[in-house]
Amino acid sequence: MKLIKLSANKEGFKTVNFNPKGISLIVGQRFNENSQDKQSTYNSVGKSLIITLIHFCLGSKSIQDFEDKLNDWEFSLEFMIDDERFVARRACADPKTILLNDNAMSVAEYTSLLMSKTFLVSEKVKFLSFRSLISRFIRPYKGSYNSYDTYIPLETPYAQQLNNGFLLGLDPHLIDKKYKLKQELENTEQLKRKVPKDPIIKSFFDKDIESGAIQSVELKDKIDHLRANIEHYKIANDYYQVLKEADKLKFDKRRLELKATALRNAMAQIEKSLDWQPDIPSQAIISMYEEAKVHFSDLIKKSLSEVEEFNVSLIENRRKRLQSDRTNLYKELISIESSIERLGAQMEEKLQYLDGRGALEDYNKMITQLKDFEFKLHKLESYRKLLEEYKIKIEEIKQELSRQNIEALKFLHTHEEEMKLNLIIFRNVVHELYGEFKKSGIEISVDDGQSQNRFVIKAKIDDDSGDGVGSVKIFSFDWTLLRAKHNHKVKFLFHDSRLLSEIDSRQVSTLFELVHKATNDNDLQYIISSNQYILDSLKNEMDPIIFNKVIDESIVLRLTDESDNSRLLGMKIDLNYENAKQMAVPQEQE
Repeated sequence: MKLIKLSANKEGFKTVNFNPKGISLIVGQRFNENSQDKQSTYNSVGKSLIITLIHFCLGSKSIQDFEDKLNDWEFSLEFMIDDERFVARRACADPKTILLNDNAMSVAEYTSLLMSKTFLVSEKVKFLSFRSLISRFIRPYKGSYNSYDTYIPLETPYAQQLNNGFLLGLDPHLIDKKYKLKQELENTEQLKRKVPKDPIIKSFFDKDIESGAIQSVELKDKIDHLRANIEHYKIANDYYQVLKEADKLKFDKRRLELKATALRNAMAQIEKSLDWQPDIPSQAIISMYEEAKVHFSDLIKKSLSEVEEFNVSLIENRRKRLQSDRTNLYKELISIESSIERLGAQMEEKLQYLDGRGALEDYNKMITQLKDFEFKLHKLESYRKLLEEYKIKIEEIKQELSRQNIEALKFLHTHEEEMKLNLIIFRNVVHELYGEFKKSGIEISVDDGQSQNRFVIKAKIDDDSGDGVGSVKIFSFDWTLLRAKHNHKVKFLFHDSRLLSEIDSRQVSTLFELVHKATNDNDLQYIISSNQYILDSLKNEMDPIIFNKVIDESIVLRLTDESDNSRLLGMKIDLNYENAKQMAVPQEQE
């Protein structure tokens, strides 16, 4: 894939015609380089906007400011893939549609077509898309220049390694396999942790659900016992009526028993009264007084006799009355005892009827309790079984992860030459810029740890903490992706001017000479924007003839702040084309 031309439907737009091979320089300069005016600046002339417009024409997400402020604009990108020429047109007012060689298609259809023609993927892999891969050859954002391996700031570590590794010649399916296995392992472990939190399970266990065998056996015993009771249970529809009658009989019987007790007490009292002896006879009194030499007259003796007779008569009448009362009480007691016996027999009959029988309500309660026990047992055993399945699944995933570690090691071994090529290309650039004293290269090893990454990819340059060395690392890594030609047909590399801002002018001059020769010899494009002051600094580092050939003859566009017309769009306008939405995962990855 090569870029040919970027254009628009407005005359004021500065069309960018890219050199078919070699370097294409886009220069931003101040109209008066000697001006002290702080308003005179390289910024906002449109250098970075070119990158955004190319991505826009290559199917990036729609940009709200384009729709709001450039509503009547349409941008076109002409490019080639192999020997096939394409023109893609996208209107800011209708960003969901792209005209490819005048054929309308959706953005998804368009990027899918470009994916099939540009990148060599045997089968679809999630997070591996045209948008994510093309961003490795034209870094889309300011944040893309923070690190050599970060192209899309909000990209996940897995997606980052997948795309970078694919362009370094690694098998994306190996990378994807570990990612999926780790996700499956995490999901399974999470599900396993959720089991003890179930309210029913928590009612069985204080701590360890795996000790549930005892609880399971106890539940089974309760179920068996309850089933046996239900099997022999006889329902009495009149259970409560009979029970009520039995209770009344019991109450009546108790009332009569208390009355019988009272009668017995009364009869006992009568017996005591019957045993009472009469007063001393009158003759005995007279004898006592005679012995005491006390003499009664005949009249007194007669009175005593009469009193005695009256007293005897009174006692006899009282005895007859008590005997009559006793007889009556006895008869009543016999009648009450008969009633008590009858009530007892009736109550016993009722109780015998209820024995072995029960109310429908109680029966239903037992049925409900049985169902509750059976449900708890089913859930308990289901969870215990589920836990066992989770354990087995976790162990199987771990075994598969170990097997995949071996597969990854074998892959690196069998593709040692391809991995070595990455290292050599990267190292050669660093050696050209810094000399052979700086150790450098790209190291790829198997990540057999707990992360989702299949490989560990590290680009190294000794003393790479400085900004300049960091920028060189970015260039060297991108250059490696382009030159190694793993799994792609991209033949261009586009860098923003911020790449050069921190690199020493001596390294910049060497970089341009290296790129000029390599791109022309290998039919490649290197497109870069640069501020004029950086190019001016190269005049002191390069031979004039080389400078003219490498720099001056490579300039395809100059943008200045001389007037609004000299800017990329031919006008001055504030556009926000780098925001959180734009830096999100590319469309095909959603």
